[in-house]
Amino acid sequence: MKDKSVLHDHLDGGLRPSTIIELAEQSRIELPTTDPQLLEDWFFENISSELNQVFNKFELTISLMQDEESLERIAYEAVEDLTKDGVSKGELRYAPLQHLRGELNPQNVVDSVSRGIKNGMAEFGGNFSSILCAMRQNNDSSQVADLAISNYLNGVVGFDLAGPEYGHPPSKHIEACMKINKSEIGLTIHAGEAANFSYIEDAVSNCKAQRIGHGWQVIEGCVEIGGLFEPNTKAAEYILEEKIPLEICISSNVKSGASDVNKENHPVLKLFKSGFNVTLNPDNRLMASTTLSKEYELAKQEFGLSEDEEDKIIQNTNNSLFENIGY
Repeated sequence: MKDKSVLHDHLDGGLRPSTIIELAEQSRIELPTTDPQLLEDWFFENISSELNQVFNKFELTISLMQDEESLERIAYEAVEDLTKDGVSKGELRYAPLQHLRGELNPQNVVDSVSRGIKNGMAEFGGNFSSILCAMRQNNDSSQVADLAISNYLNGVVGFDLAGPEYGHPPSKHIEACMKINKSEIGLTIHAGEAANFSYIEDAVSNCKAQRIGHGWQVIEGCVEIGGLFEPNTKAAEYILEEKIPLEICISSNVKSGASDVNKENHPVLKLFKSGFNVTLNPDNRLMASTTLSKEYELAKQEFGLSEDEEDKIIQNTNNSLFENIGY
């Protein structure tokens, strides 16, 4: 089995249906169904970003992640599920300020997730860490940046801007990004998933992002010649030359409805062949009904990814992990 890594995996988007059912019963939260398979199908169906359905379904999973035990369990199970799928290294991301509806404070949240990840590694092996997300529609990103920096020795290796992309450019959070840039924490930013190339340009040029979450719309900063993408903008040229990792999530891109990309026209392999630093990731394993191994299989079946190309993308991903100095 090849030594795979994952860069882009949302903790609140990868819960097991059986765990959701148990936690919902404990919390007396109503579910659309208590049948595990039907519930899994419900999460996969009708998650159009345009109708905010995807965020409504995250609202359900997040509502179950408001106490230490639930957070620790979900992080532990994520490590188990990833390692069983052949992932030996990875980064799990979540937005800590979304888990404060009970009696937790932000540090309690980070501690709970870190314990779950640490206990999962002790049981199942692997080397996993976390990325803290600030929600770009809110005004508390500096608080999340401070939390990430203060937890560098607690398994936190990165900071991310997530949430509704359009209308919330990365530079809206320039203060938080500058704090991260001056620290040991890595900076990745969701850009070019649901909004145009200018958001990618803003992320790398103004915020100095080290990686781009999704980022496939970098093609808008290029011209296609002979089936390959050649940059015709400074930002795209910079991303190509500096090998800025693109955290590509094929199934999620297609399913989310955030753009018109589909399995037939997704540019993932063309970007790779053009020299861009392409990595493959699941994004939200529950919501997109996928795993990392399924993403590689999809790339083979739909785009003709060869064994050598697969090995190179795996290497790209391994090389793009933020530094993890442990817990």
